[in-house]
Amino acid sequence: ASNLMFGAWRAVAARQLERRMQAEQQQKLLRAEVVGRSRLIRRMSMLLDKLLEGSQRNRLVEWESIETDLESGGSPLFQTMLDDVDAAYLQINSVMNGLTFESATQTPYKLTRQRKKSAVYFDTMDRMVFPYKFEQAADVISTVMLTNPDEIVTVQDLKDTLTLKYHLKYQLSAEESASFRVYAAGKRYREKDRLVFVWRSMTEGLGQFEGLQSKETAWMVVRPSSEKTGRSCTILESSSRVEPIGFGSASGCGGKVDRFVDTLAKSGGEEFKLLIETMENLMI
Repeated sequence: ASNLMFGAWRAVAARQLERRMQAEQQQKLLRAEVVGRSRLIRRMSMLLDKLLEGSQRNRLVEWESIETDLESGGSPLFQTMLDDVDAAYLQINSVMNGLTFESATQTPYKLTRQRKKSAVYFDTMDRMVFPYKFEQAADVISTVMLTNPDEIVTVQDLKDTLTLKYHLKYQLSAEESASFRVYAAGKRYREKDRLVFVWRSMTEGLGQFEGLQSKETAWMVVRPSSEKTGRSCTILESSSRVEPIGFGSASGCGGKVDRFVDTLAKSGGEEFKLLIETMENLMI
């Protein structure tokens, strides 16, 4: 779902949607606008008024989108990332078939530290069950996942490929903040009876995390439930792997790497909750 690279920019979209939802008097009208005529995501503010204010930690306080210029050739980085997305898509069945969820309906967002030989990485898996028909859920999830927060699009006009580059700033405490630069590329693949989303991203630490990077691959499958419950349900399952990479003066500094990943994980967890709540509300 929002795993780390989804988190921040999807949270911006989700919070904006929450504002619109609160202003709507009838949810049916909201759904007609979002899924039917679909001015889904309006231009995002750098500071999201009172929804981004308050005393909570790890909150997103700044967002700045940067043009990727993919349609005019794009950068070699994004072209490489899109090639990596296609390669990762070929692994979708082996990745998803190897997942074991503790709950049949919902698995909480949690990054787990893993080690393979000398490499350290973090992974997470998420599962959600939406009590709505597949077509309805797929429209909402596709629009949230494939819309640039700086654009206004319709469901029918969604493209299957999206690239993003942006700066983020989180307020960690009253005295401390953390900034990141993120590059992300994702694709949607339409299969029989399911949708597959695959993402690759690179996050660069700025300021106190200068010299640290993380690379992430995420797989998401949206499919109708195969269980005979008498009602239509849609299953969303995802898996993500984060690999922290240290460079320069930060290399070998395990404590800083752990803090870097921990900061992203805590922020991503809150954004994941908001993203799921927004999707659920939009499907009503």
